[in-house]
Amino acid sequence: MIRIVTDSTADLTPEQLAAAQIEMIPLNVILEGETYADGVDLSKDQLYAKIRAARELPTTSQASPQAFADRFRTILEAGDDVLYIGLSSTLSGTVQSARIGRDLLEADEQARVTIIDSLTVTYGQGMLVLEAAKLVEQGLSVQEIEQQILSLRARQKLLLYVSTLENLRKSGRVSNLSFLFGSLLNIKPILFYDNDGVVQVYDRVRGTKNADLTAVRFVTEHRPDPNYPIAVGSVDDPQIAEHMRELLRGAGFSHLHPFDVSVVVGAHVGLSAIGIVFIAAE
Repeated sequence: MIRIVTDSTADLTPEQLAAAQIEMIPLNVILEGETYADGVDLSKDQLYAKIRAARELPTTSQASPQAFADRFRTILEAGDDVLYIGLSSTLSGTVQSARIGRDLLEADEQARVTIIDSLTVTYGQGMLVLEAAKLVEQGLSVQEIEQQILSLRARQKLLLYVSTLENLRKSGRVSNLSFLFGSLLNIKPILFYDNDGVVQVYDRVRGTKNADLTAVRFVTEHRPDPNYPIAVGSVDDPQIAEHMRELLRGAGFSHLHPFDVSVVVGAHVGLSAIGIVFIAAE
């Protein structure tokens, strides 16, 4: 059997993980000197409550190679092969950590571990993970699953826009000058991940209403494949995510799926950021 493994940035719920028999390796959130395993030590709600009350922004760290090696070995010793789908290598060293962890195994064990770089994050990663789990149930081989996941990855779209530039500034994603002018003018950059996993600017608009309309325009332009959901989530702000889903319904889209953004991702994009994920039609 093939066992699917991912990390906490895939933003799959405990129920989704259990139903599809997916294993999750947590990344870490560091807040005011304390380290928490994302989605394990505390729930998302509990961690976000701590962040809102904290005097400083959180930082994050990836899982260690040894953590990956230990999890992979446990699965292999149970007689299963491993297919790991991880957080984009353009954003984190997590996939590299997984590869090093695989290298710590015996040679015959290494051959039974396949690693896919999702080149995306949050439910974009989660959507690929869930699809891989479905393909396992259908009896496909690791090679066949990898081929199909890479094909979906090439068609996947992830749009993101933030309510504040503060977290992006502190994490080095925007310069101090861009932060100053963006904040003063209420400029909201509308960002997306390209096929190489690189964050690009789709548009820059003033105000929340224009940002909402621009997000709907992005979805419309890229023609979602109706065979897959359009996932809409937020960083600890379900009301704005539901508002975006209503706008998309009004634009004629259906099969809308909610999700909550993990604290590891939220630490970098800030509270109330919105993400929209879908597979574009071929």
